Amino acid sequence: MKTGLNRQLVVLIAISILCIGALPVVSAAEAGTSAPLISHATPEQIKLINELWGSDITIGEYMEKVHPEHLVGVSDDVKKEMNQRKMIWPDETAENKISELSKRVSLTVTGRIQKYSSTRIIYGGKAQLSAGTASYIYVEAFLVNAADSQVDSTSASANSAGSVDTGDKMYFWPDDGSYHVHAWGYTITPGYEDSDHTGSITIP
Repeated sequence: MKTGLNRQLVVLIAISILCIGALPVVSAAEAGTSAPLISHATPEQIKLINELWGSDITIGEYMEKVHPEHLVGVSDDVKKEMNQRKMIWPDETAENKISELSKRVSLTVTGRIQKYSSTRIIYGGKAQLSAGTASYIYVEAFLVNAADSQVDSTSASANSAGSVDTGDKMYFWPDDGSYHVHAWGYTITPGYEDSDHTGSITIP
């Protein structure tokens, strides 16, 4: 009898552990604090980014279609402003347009890229206000190949923060050729925007 009870107890404990492991982990950013939420794009998201690149959409439409994970816990007022602002795609032409605006504002976006080895690239991006905090701050670093296609992406967002950084993302087994990073970021309340275009590295 005791053996049967022990077996049932073991089974119940195992089921409990599995159920706990299946629960989603909610980051501090999702709970509405200033800790960043960092997201690495899936192949499906990269496909969407390339399909939408250069299209006439708002920031809100881009976030809803490509990065809904960054909208979890975001207030309706912030989403409303996102939907009122046109998406300025972070290419060299857009950088000239944004740079004129940036002379009058205080958001700086920087991208970074490093050839770690012939099989690995490290890249990332950062958005930084010169002072104060924003209701919402976002940055995304796009890894771009020689054909000017986005092959990878990493992004970060935070509520009530003055800066946000994607951290260093590792991209494995890149095809031979040149790569660079387009970094783009924006804030909501205040409404700033900036982008950066790094130099290129070559694989192998």
